[in-house]
Amino acid sequence: MAMTQVEKDLVQEQAADTSYDVYEIFVQASDLDPHVHVGSVLAPSPEWALQLARENFLRRAEAVNVWAVRREDVHATPADPDWFAREFDRKYRDVSGYADNARRWKRFKAQAMNIDDVIADVRKE
Repeated sequence: MAMTQVEKDLVQEQAADTSYDVYEIFVQASDLDPHVHVGSVLAPSPEWALQLARENFLRRAEAVNVWAVRREDVHATPADPDWFAREFDRKYRDVSGYADNARRWKRFKAQAMNIDDVIADVRKE
């Protein structure tokens, strides 16, 4: 049965009204794992994005949760490298100074008095 011109126009109008968005897909493999970005899908709605994500990314992998987030709703940091600059000098928070602690602790332990040395020192007085 052939479609009438009105039906053809209606189908074209519905197709034109449907806009597709890019959805970023995040999968959580188990309850203890974080959500991991696995890819993107093009879908007309979040429900369709979840269905497409299940078909594309969960055929062989198991998951407990899936997120579909519109790409426009993801907010990233600006491209300006100064955005990551530190406001104050906080070198005291860096752990680089702790690398020498093991050597210092061994030297201290070697020089420290043990209980026999303490008793001998007390008896001298």
